[in-house]
Amino acid sequence: MLEKENQALLTVAVARQAKVKHITYLSVYQAERFPDVPHFIGKYAVETSLKAFDTPFTVLRPGYFFQNDAELKPVLTAAGLYPNPIGKAGIAAVDVRDIADAAVVSLTTDGHTGKTYNLVGLDPLSGPSAAAIWSKVLNKQVRYADLPVEAFEEQLRQIFPAWLAKDLRLMFQGFEDRGFAPSNADVATLTSLIGHAPRRYEDFVCETAAEWSK
Repeated sequence: MLEKENQALLTVAVARQAKVKHITYLSVYQAERFPDVPHFIGKYAVETSLKAFDTPFTVLRPGYFFQNDAELKPVLTAAGLYPNPIGKAGIAAVDVRDIADAAVVSLTTDGHTGKTYNLVGLDPLSGPSAAAIWSKVLNKQVRYADLPVEAFEEQLRQIFPAWLAKDLRLMFQGFEDRGFAPSNADVATLTSLIGHAPRRYEDFVCETAAEWSK
């Protein structure tokens, strides 16, 4: 993660030297609340660098991506499990198409310099609610696995480098310990920014399941 953070900070420095007109930076929701999560605090460091100089910038802070769950087809359709340990309280989540809409607005219209926008969907996403939506759309029982984060990390180590598995484990553990809920004010701000209500997780699931069935 240190290499990616360095690359981002160097990119900001090069952009500043080149006197670019505007930088829109993709950070993460509530980055400063998770100093123990490498990719969160790395993004917060880049935000701090942007704010220290005079290059015009906008920061976009999205929650958990709906589209992360498009990778779960085997375990959802075969095992009937929703495996990601996002907890039962509900976390901030967003469709990446809404992020794209926000980025376009920030780069092509005036009035966004120095602004930070929190990008979150209409409803908190929890493990049980995600499982219920997949059950409805797939027309089969899907249960929330509710794995301990330690067990989830061990599973991730089978497919990802150990450092990435640890980073993701710390993220999900942070969600559980500190919460990651969206606010109504953030939803209203995103709606105003992109000119339409944020997309819903259920709509994403319906579209994804339709693609899987082709």
